Amino acid sequence: MSGSADLTKLIAAAIINRRSLIDSGTTQAIRVFSGQADGLDGVFIDVYGEGAVLIVYEGRAPKAMMDPGAAGLVLDALRAIGVRGVYFKPFAKDRSKIGGELPSIVTDPTPAAGDALPEALMVREHAWNLEVRLFDGFSTGLFLDQRDNRRFVHDWVRRRVQAAPGPVHVLNTFAYTCAFSVAAAMGGAITASVDVSARYLDWGKRNFAHNGLDAALHRFAKMDTFEFFGYAKRKEMRFDLIVLDPPSFAAGSKKKGIRPWSSVADYARLVREASALAAPGGVIFASTNTQELCRPGRLEREIVAGLGSAPRWVKLPSTPVDFARDREQFAARAWVVS
Repeated sequence: MSGSADLTKLIAAAIINRRSLIDSGTTQAIRVFSGQADGLDGVFIDVYGEGAVLIVYEGRAPKAMMDPGAAGLVLDALRAIGVRGVYFKPFAKDRSKIGGELPSIVTDPTPAAGDALPEALMVREHAWNLEVRLFDGFSTGLFLDQRDNRRFVHDWVRRRVQAAPGPVHVLNTFAYTCAFSVAAAMGGAITASVDVSARYLDWGKRNFAHNGLDAALHRFAKMDTFEFFGYAKRKEMRFDLIVLDPPSFAAGSKKKGIRPWSSVADYARLVREASALAAPGGVIFASTNTQELCRPGRLEREIVAGLGSAPRWVKLPSTPVDFARDREQFAARAWVVS
């Protein structure tokens, strides 16, 4: 990148490539710039309605982009699509050096450029509303790459509700802020959301409330996923659809008997234990953003290893247009449990 004009041109071209999505009205949360795929490695821009987040990775992004002042150029380029404020999130090359404290800039309510925005913003996605927080740390509460997979879950549940009497039960593991659970509940499911964080489960309950859903009719379990698997097995619970979307890594707890999690080492085990809870004819949706597992065919091999045989695969939506040019960004598969 040789100057601000180049950045402006790159963002303008990226917006043109996403114009169909921006104009579709299906979502207010879009990745409008995606690193090397859009011409600038280590630089990502996510838009959430009137707010945007500029994400830069030290050691990959040009040095000029590591300055919060770059947000002003981004804001100028995004005003045409309604953005009023840009927040800045720099990711250090060695995250261990920052210790347990977050850089102040990722929790500062004053944006790096433009107008300050509310702590909690509501964004529309398909037929539901979701709460995001642009200065709540490194994350915002919503993974944009799963947008159309959430629609898949919603549509699958809705068809199942219409086709057969009785409730449809959906289990959302590593639930985070429960966006998959909201999509399923909006389709008519009774959901169980499992996460080790009470804070994120409370956020999930707010997401239910934002959509007129009664959280009391659904389960929110502050538990390790494998701990919940054991509990559900003892209670003879069965689920028509199970969502597996774990982080790449997670710390364990010796005190609670929870071992550390690694997607590369543990995904097959996750599949094996989840499949034991699936109702006959149910579907398991499995996803990962772990780079090694995103390589062609790698996630499928973990699934087959976990099951002990090849399943019957279900067709998922195509990669969203705002992520379509990325390679090895994320991988997802779904299959039917006989």
